[in-house]
Amino acid sequence: MKCGLYIQDITPALGSNIPGQLYRRTAEGIREKLYVHTAYLENETGEKTVVASADVILLPDAMAEEARSEIAGKLAMPKENIMLAATHSHTAGPVWTWGDFATEDTAYIAFLKQRIIDTAVLAAAQSRPVTLSWGQGSDNQIAHYRDFVLADGQYKTNPGVGGEKKPFGEIDPEVGVIRIDNLDKTPYGAIINYACHCDCVGGSSFSSDYPGALKDRLQKMFGSSFIPVFINGFCGNLNHSDFEKGSHKVPDYYVKMGNRLASEVIRTREIAEPMACENIRGAHAYLSIDTRQPSAELLEWAVRVLADAGSSPVDRFYAEEAQRFAREGVQQVQVVVQALRIADVVLYDMPGEIYTEYARFMKKNTPDRHVMTANLANGCAGYVPIPEQFQPGIYEARLCSSSKLVPEAGPVMSRKLLELESTL
Repeated sequence: MKCGLYIQDITPALGSNIPGQLYRRTAEGIREKLYVHTAYLENETGEKTVVASADVILLPDAMAEEARSEIAGKLAMPKENIMLAATHSHTAGPVWTWGDFATEDTAYIAFLKQRIIDTAVLAAAQSRPVTLSWGQGSDNQIAHYRDFVLADGQYKTNPGVGGEKKPFGEIDPEVGVIRIDNLDKTPYGAIINYACHCDCVGGSSFSSDYPGALKDRLQKMFGSSFIPVFINGFCGNLNHSDFEKGSHKVPDYYVKMGNRLASEVIRTREIAEPMACENIRGAHAYLSIDTRQPSAELLEWAVRVLADAGSSPVDRFYAEEAQRFAREGVQQVQVVVQALRIADVVLYDMPGEIYTEYARFMKKNTPDRHVMTANLANGCAGYVPIPEQFQPGIYEARLCSSSKLVPEAGPVMSRKLLELESTL
């Protein structure tokens, strides 16, 4: 097996809009630079794959599609073997328009696309023989479930610390590590998989969040030439906030998260076992999924909100979105799902903020023992909750441009992924 790893700076200019919150932010500083990290792998029969991860909140659909096509052409490889993902940093560049809170910058998106393409080409250009090993670690303290059932039976996302409540489900604690070494057994890099929202920093400075702290710790351990490619798993309903114990309320908690994850990666790397095969395969499918429609009650609420001059900007946003969805009627959204085989590992990729229950579904129903999942892969169709969580009080299910698909979307995409895996 040959592998090339490459990293490039994608930090925007100060003054750029920072998407990710229900208020507008403008970049005034840089905590850490933002990067795209890319792995290129090729086996002895010439089968190739590219796995890239960018420090952005999401990858716009059209940009991701164009970048995959251009990489496929430049590297003479199948498009279905190329996976591009976002770490989902909420302190990154202007790639998204969301009401009045965020505005995309087309010049930055064009720059980002070219950087993603370039890293793939440059990674391929410096590929060298390597050994791959797989390790499975675990950490149940970094991520926390954020959707709760309250004492009165109501549902609530991010309910705050205190009060009687219980989480609706469980996190995915698995830490997947593809260890990549040079033939002389020196460390070259790793593909790392863990699931937790990258919304741990806040403020008006660019930050790569806990994946950046992970990279810094690993490079201190293995040297500055070590390149980790972090793939955020299905984390739509997971974040850093511990609403049962409040342990997240410490300064620079994201650094502690990254350091803790790095420690588990280092431990897991040491127990990783050599891959038994060098297969590289990819398959993807394009699906058309309906959008939801607002209920009569929601539309009545929207009228009241918009008639009240004192309504909050957040309420006005959701009211305007409800009316927009009603005007447009049911629309079909094209999404791409993908399965990648890298030696003994299968990577399941979905284009949205995917609930962690779907990771458990994939890992339970796949015939493969070694599984990774990629959140916000090859585009973004918004949140994909499980059907049971389409409830009042659940943020991820509140109708708007970032939560628009029908409840059946997740099961449909998951079943298609299993079909794709059977072809690899």
